Amino acid sequence: MAWAIFELHWFTAAALFVLAVTTDLLDGYAARRLNSASPLGGLLDHSADAAFVIITMGCFAWITDSSMLLPILTGMAFAQYALDSNAHLGQSLIASHLGRYNGIGYFIFSGILILSEILNPDHHYWSLLIKSTETILMITTVLSMADRLRRSLIH
Repeated sequence: MAWAIFELHWFTAAALFVLAVTTDLLDGYAARRLNSASPLGGLLDHSADAAFVIITMGCFAWITDSSMLLPILTGMAFAQYALDSNAHLGQSLIASHLGRYNGIGYFIFSGILILSEILNPDHHYWSLLIKSTETILMITTVLSMADRLRRSLIH
C-alpha cells in the first residue's frame, strides 16, 4: 500500500484496499465458522488491520495535508488495546464499542482518501468531508483511549 500511495498508483491502492477489507471479513468469518478462532489469531488479525490503516493514513499524511496525528493516535490506541487485553500473555483481545467503531472508521477514512485521489474532486465539500472525518476520528480515538484508561484504573 505504501508503494502504491507514494508512486500515485491509485487504482492499485484501491485494489489493495478492497483486497484488505475482503480478506479481513472472510478470515474472521472462516475462523468462527471453522471454530478455529484463537487469541493469537485475533491478535494477528487486529495487528494486520491496524498496520494497514496506519500505513495508509500515514502515507497520505506524508503526501497530502492530512494530519500525521491520526495514524499516531491509531497506533497508540491499538497498543493500549493489546496491552489492556493482556494479549502479550495469550489472552483474547477485549474490544470496546467505541474502539470497534473507530476500527471501522479508520478503514472508511482510508477508503475515502484513496477514493478522493481516484475521483480527484476539486470541490470544497470533499475536502471538508475529509477534514471532518479525520477530526472526528481523532476525537473518538482519544475518547476511546481515555475510556480504556479509566476502566483499567477502576479494576
